[in-house]
Amino acid sequence: MDNNDRLTRLRYALNIKDNDMVEIFRLGGATVTKEQVRAMTKRDEEGVYEKELADETFERFLNGMITSQRG
Repeated sequence: MDNNDRLTRLRYALNIKDNDMVEIFRLGGATVTKEQVRAMTKRDEEGVYEKELADETFERFLNGMITSQRG
């Protein structure tokens, strides 16, 4: 399981919308667009994600998630 799989599973488990994903990344210090979020969570016919999610970017997402849930 890679970072893209983890991000996708978190997204669907918590029912997070595109705009909320962008905001969570922003809270963690990363700037992404809705199109980039979709590319990170969408696979092609061969099962490969359109955009690979780097460790640092995923870490920023998790930090943003903590901040968003804390309030």
